[in-house]
Amino acid sequence: MSDDQNPGSWVNRLLGWSLLLLLAAMALEGTVAILRAIWAPLTILLGVVSGAGLASWLVARGRRF
Repeated sequence: MSDDQNPGSWVNRLLGWSLLLLLAAMALEGTVAILRAIWAPLTILLGVVSGAGLASWLVARGRRF
């Protein structure tokens, strides 16, 4: 009997896909939890680095001319 006609094959595929979706959802939930925990410090750091970069660019631009 071929694999397409074997009911056990379909059950194994369904179980495999279900487990894959469960693990993907758990990984996504963990990623969202980590991002929620570090979001405020991350945005503050990004603002400070952007401000320092802009200030140094303005100073360098002012000294060239």
